[in-house]
Amino acid sequence: MKIKAAMLICALFAVMFAFAGCADKKDNTSGSGTTSATTTTTATSLPDMMSDNGEYEAGEDGVVTDDHADTSAPEADPFESGKDRIEEGDESLRPGDVTDDGIVSSKNDKDEKVTSDEAAFASSYITKTSLSEKKIGWGLGKERDSSNRPIDAVRAEEKYSSLGGRFIASDGTICLTFDEGYENGYTASILDTLKEKNVKAVFFVTYDYCKSAPELVRRMIDEGHTVGNHTWSHPSMPDLTQKEVWSEVTKLHEYVKNEFGYEMTLFRFPKGEFSERTLDDLHNLGYTSLFWSFAYADWDTSRHTDPAEALARIEDSTHSGIYLLHAVSETNAEILGPLIDYWKEQGYTVGSQL
Repeated sequence: MKIKAAMLICALFAVMFAFAGCADKKDNTSGSGTTSATTTTTATSLPDMMSDNGEYEAGEDGVVTDDHADTSAPEADPFESGKDRIEEGDESLRPGDVTDDGIVSSKNDKDEKVTSDEAAFASSYITKTSLSEKKIGWGLGKERDSSNRPIDAVRAEEKYSSLGGRFIASDGTICLTFDEGYENGYTASILDTLKEKNVKAVFFVTYDYCKSAPELVRRMIDEGHTVGNHTWSHPSMPDLTQKEVWSEVTKLHEYVKNEFGYEMTLFRFPKGEFSERTLDDLHNLGYTSLFWSFAYADWDTSRHTDPAEALARIEDSTHSGIYLLHAVSETNAEILGPLIDYWKEQGYTVGSQL
């Protein structure tokens, strides 16, 4: 009897343990019958990424993630919340790899590294896709303020300065600029006058100009003038893709840097045609885009302007602003000395500063 009682007690305990195990198992299973697991992800902000000297992996979907973060759960695609602003299938706005010539490719290779600078570039196109693509042809109306400044230039400065656009100069300052698409035989005379008057200017050059007149570009640099980027081939920038914009700018940037040891920081849009998106492109490249608050049709060499008439026209427009002259104009070369003298007599500081 004692043995049977002991066996009965053991059997009872066995049944109790079995029931307890089932209860525990039930508590630790989901409705689908699988064991649940708690996963955590680490969100990495762009400032955090930029402050780290490490590198970051670009996943197959182009998303830049922190290689120190917990990757047990996939990170959400930042484009999911902005699908209404990005055309379906448009990979040009997705972060990719920046090649040696500054072109951003659509290639996404999870085995390649993305530097923090490239991550910043990618972030700019995630957050700024609402910028307008509308082409704006820069021009000026006749309305002026009490300081003789074109109202259009003043308003544009207020509207686009945050994107790196400059349309007007500070009080008492005249920023003198020349566009150099090709050499017409007058730039040397212009440089002579500037040297005589001790005035510095900004010269915006293209690749063709640098290639055909390297001695003049070298002289500009050696004599303390500012050389600005006027693109590789002088296209209308709003007509280009983002990749093409970067190529046009960075190819010339690297060419001038390699050939002349000079790094450009100022940009002028060919034909004055721009958009909010292309302004932002240049800003992301570290450029300030200079427009103008005065210009006239001096680029058309078939329309010879009487020097006295041209001088009077420019003098009448005098204001604190950015003046655009074309070095292909014989008239500009002829009147430059008297024009600088007039501006200085009126109390203006004339040079390359804003």
